[in-house]
Amino acid sequence: MLRNKKTKLTACFCLVLASAACAGDPERSPEAQAVADAINVVFYNGKWQQVPATPANQVETIIFEQRVAFGDTTPLLDRSGHIAIDRLLKEAGPQPGSMIALSIGGNGRGTTAIDRLTLQRLEAVRIALADRGFASELATSEVARVAALDEGEIGLTVTKVMAILPDCDQPQPLEPNPPSFDAGFGCANANNLSVMVANPSDLVTGRELEPADGEAASLSIKRYRVHEIEPLAEEDTKSK
Repeated sequence: MLRNKKTKLTACFCLVLASAACAGDPERSPEAQAVADAINVVFYNGKWQQVPATPANQVETIIFEQRVAFGDTTPLLDRSGHIAIDRLLKEAGPQPGSMIALSIGGNGRGTTAIDRLTLQRLEAVRIALADRGFASELATSEVARVAALDEGEIGLTVTKVMAILPDCDQPQPLEPNPPSFDAGFGCANANNLSVMVANPSDLVTGRELEPADGEAASLSIKRYRVHEIEPLAEEDTKSK
């Protein structure tokens, strides 16, 4: 019992001496002592804090609108109409295959109440968009419709989701408060993900998985079990 107490006292005494030596060593240079003092201040004055959550990726929905005008009695898309479509695609920069909403004057909620000339104009715009690699359909919401269209105009709307880069700036406290390095924890990863993501809407909701082909997977397992593995295709890697 007495020996254990002596051992504990000796260990505590050694720790005190070591701490005192770290706090002020006469053999240290002034520069080294300043570094040691800074470390001691951060170590002794710092408090345990819960690491903040990784900054969440945010997205913003931006709507681009364009009006395509037709002549009084013609369903043909003239040069100015093609220029208007190209201007919209250049400004919005939609992904290939994106859906572009079309709208007409009035409610225009369905094709049953649309006259023949307007249907022909819608078809002309649809064909022009298809030639450029984009699908189109009648707008189904007020947000996707171009408001206050004039007679003979077809509205085009591109809804684009853009990623908002997180703010990774870390304002530092003034002396003598120690600096903080955990304010932007995970911010660099969130920033890189926002920059690299092909479809920013995936940051909000993931896409649904396509139906799996269980039969094809079972056939590959069967071939493996009966030792009928298909050989890999041979490729010539030599430069010509």
